[in-house]
Amino acid sequence: MENNINQEENKERKITFKEKIIHAFKKGWIIILMMTLIGGLTGLVIANKTYRKKYVEENNVILNFRYTDDSINSDFNYINIISQNNIDRCKKITKSLETGSSISTYQYVTLNTENIKITKNSDSTFTIKANKDAFNVGKDYAYNDAAAKGFLKHLTILPFITDEEIEEHSKISEKVEHEVFNKFDKEYYQANSLDADNKIIIEYANPEATKLNNELKIKYYIIWISSFLAAFIILSLLLIIILANRIDQIVIREYDNEKIYRTPFHISFFNKSLNAFKDIKSLIIISLLLAVVMICKFIPIPSGFGSLGISLGFIFLAIACMLFGPYPALLIGLLSDVIGYLIKPDGAFFIGYTFQSMLACFTYALCLHKTYVTFTRCFIARVIVNLVCNVIVGSICWAFIFNLNLNQTMTYLLTTSLPKNLVYLLPQSIVLFIVLKAILRPVAAFKLADEKIAKTVSLF
Repeated sequence: MENNINQEENKERKITFKEKIIHAFKKGWIIILMMTLIGGLTGLVIANKTYRKKYVEENNVILNFRYTDDSINSDFNYINIISQNNIDRCKKITKSLETGSSISTYQYVTLNTENIKITKNSDSTFTIKANKDAFNVGKDYAYNDAAAKGFLKHLTILPFITDEEIEEHSKISEKVEHEVFNKFDKEYYQANSLDADNKIIIEYANPEATKLNNELKIKYYIIWISSFLAAFIILSLLLIIILANRIDQIVIREYDNEKIYRTPFHISFFNKSLNAFKDIKSLIIISLLLAVVMICKFIPIPSGFGSLGISLGFIFLAIACMLFGPYPALLIGLLSDVIGYLIKPDGAFFIGYTFQSMLACFTYALCLHKTYVTFTRCFIARVIVNLVCNVIVGSICWAFIFNLNLNQTMTYLLTTSLPKNLVYLLPQSIVLFIVLKAILRPVAAFKLADEKIAKTVSLF
């Protein structure tokens, strides 16, 4: 132990090309795993661009309806029903005005004025035709058809209700129908918009659509898997060859159980982090970093995935957890969520998100505190945070808040949370590594990190 502590510089030796290849493979398996992920995403993009549902794109959901008030049927400006404003209002509904049940899928409906039409019939009734694909919000056709039924029925009555009235109805705990639905002729709808199985009528452009679609799915998966394997093999070989040519020396890192840890599975790794609570300088730095995190909450960056945004606050959380360890990280995660909610509330407070924040900060501490900072460790930290904390824990929290069943939860997870976190996984890992590499030398100068760690920031 003393010999290790007393040695000040890492040992280095020249290696052969064969050793370079072996070293690159051993040290690069995490990067190769990342390349596999990139290959899979690349294959998915190629498959989606190549595989087109050309046989079902023009399938329409048919809604025949009329109002109970004949004067509305005669004089109402029915075009307002399919206006973009009315469609956008409908996407914001979280509680059914008809049944009083919680709704979480309308925000994922892709309906717009281009894929919906309304006509007034000679008997003063109305017909809406909407593209069936606009309601792909679940994992099966029955679920999507139910969403289409509810969404289109809400469209017809929204012109007669204000946003304030919708908000008031959403606050009612009981499952009650709003009186505005009295304007909707339910008997006519039941007789003219539903088939024998009580499912909304669908007009298929091609009767063989289902059969043809299944044949195309085979091609879809072939393209996906082929692209996945090709990207994995090519990117992995390039990585090993490039790294092997650039590795001139093998760096033998030195570890001890006091300053630099190989793994966090030491009692002293946790116990020594308690010292941060006794040090005024550490508490001040934690406070400053938390303040920056709070500022980042006011600078949201749209992610393109529903209501999920991204923020640069994770960088400063990671810095604080890297510097001060696991126990302070738990406190940092707790305070960042609670204080963040107090200064910028976004919906109802839920303790599950506090746990999610604490788990994410604890992960940063385990991966980065008192150890050599590498891109591999940054990537592993982001994999755990993105896929475990954000996707799994975040989706469970979302399900509790909106009272979702398993099918709805999986729909949210697979269509919004998982894609967002996969897309941003690599960029966030790269940004985190670059920032930590840039700040470690100044941080070491202030005795907040070991100088050996600051001098040996590398990919592996």
